[in-house]
Amino acid sequence: MPDTEQLTPGRVAGRLFGLAPDRDERAPQLCQEALLTLALNGYEHAGGDELGNPPKRERFGLRSLALGHNFLEARADGRAGDDETTPQLYGQRLALGEEMRGSANLGLAREALEGLIDPDTRKGQRGGWLLFPFHESLLWYDARRQGANGRWGVRRVWMRGSGITLARLLVDPPSGEETRALGASAVAAMRETLQASSPLAVIAEQLERPLSEGAQVADPADKEAWRLGGDERLAGLADRVCRHAEGILRQGGASGPARLWQLRSVLALDLATHSLRAAWDRTGTPGERRFLLLSFGGPPRAENRLRQRSEAAFDASRITMREAILATLSTAMRELGAEEHPNWQEQFVSRRDKLQNQIDELKAGGLDAEGYDRIAREVLDNADYTRPVGGFQGLLQTAGLLAGSGQYRYMTASPELFSALVGALSAEMPMSSDQFFARLQEEWGVVVGQQAAAQTGLATEVDGAELERNARRAEQQLADSGLALALSDRTTMVGERAARNP
Repeated sequence: MPDTEQLTPGRVAGRLFGLAPDRDERAPQLCQEALLTLALNGYEHAGGDELGNPPKRERFGLRSLALGHNFLEARADGRAGDDETTPQLYGQRLALGEEMRGSANLGLAREALEGLIDPDTRKGQRGGWLLFPFHESLLWYDARRQGANGRWGVRRVWMRGSGITLARLLVDPPSGEETRALGASAVAAMRETLQASSPLAVIAEQLERPLSEGAQVADPADKEAWRLGGDERLAGLADRVCRHAEGILRQGGASGPARLWQLRSVLALDLATHSLRAAWDRTGTPGERRFLLLSFGGPPRAENRLRQRSEAAFDASRITMREAILATLSTAMRELGAEEHPNWQEQFVSRRDKLQNQIDELKAGGLDAEGYDRIAREVLDNADYTRPVGGFQGLLQTAGLLAGSGQYRYMTASPELFSALVGALSAEMPMSSDQFFARLQEEWGVVVGQQAAAQTGLATEVDGAELERNARRAEQQLADSGLALALSDRTTMVGERAARNP
């Protein structure tokens, strides 16, 4: 049977990136999906390419209290707690924070839960809002209505399956024994943290007890996301994810919730830079052009050459990803064109009606390499092949690496992201700030100071004194956040408090 749909956006992105970020990909959803997959599968590998339990959990009682909305409003059937209370009425009272039979202080519980709502998820309908990663009882899948006025149900809104793949990379990485050991250590620490005793966990369990949550069945996309985690092409990503997660979750000096917050940021950064590396490789980007420049403080933008160069580096990364997708699509077209009587109509699914002229030209044949490149560019302009570019930007934004807006977005590192980066490298801590900045370039391709810039094209584009001032401002931010200690005018030690836990 012929392989149709080889030229769909998903197939092209998968061929290029292995694991491709989707346009809707964000750090909170990525992390929550990974943690849910691990929690619902006992924090271990289910075996083979089969996903044991999908990471879907309603938690509609908890959600109703935390978000002040009745997610059980269309459920008039059944009972919740006693003969008089239906799920609909139960959800209504929770949404209003009213006391019920046997309950007390629901208002205080509401205030505590409201403080855990992740602000990066407060876009779109409330069904997609999530809590911070804090305890496994507080994890739920995103939801949407089943129809305009139908019941709420767990369905894909912002979670796209990448978290399922990352979960398998942690419990069953397609890498060597060293990576497997790091992944196992990280998952063991994660389980201990997510299952630690917590009053909010008791509240969550009590809120859900009167309700019956239907069994969730893994859909084909869930199964494919799990299978992808065993792909050898993701061995490099698996190595970084396992190493960074182990560093974060085994570090000292940070609470369990703080470590989970750091994990949230680093998983997003690892996936984003994985896709950028693949784009650099596909386009043959020279080594001196493979960097993301971080800018810290300084003069106003109009006078801040370093910030302007950071903006340009971010724009260049998105252009590179787009060009890599274009090159991959063009190559796939040429390969298909070399086959006998390819069915071009069946190869396109996304916006096929808008691509009829290109399909007719492909059917006519006789195209050279430039012709395939031209058609590929036209297809990119008319269909949604560049979704990974939006996902890349969304991951960087929610990881804390982007600042500014519109055409003036530039790259920096928030204090929260810096703490995650220190945690990810905790096995090597403490180290000097110069060593730390060098390791940031090695692990994530980011440049902060003059020494790292010397290995890139920045050495001839930005004044060395500007880069040194940038590094000093980054050191000050690290010190102000309690992540570094200035020993002298020229020596700053990073990660003194990141002592390792056994």
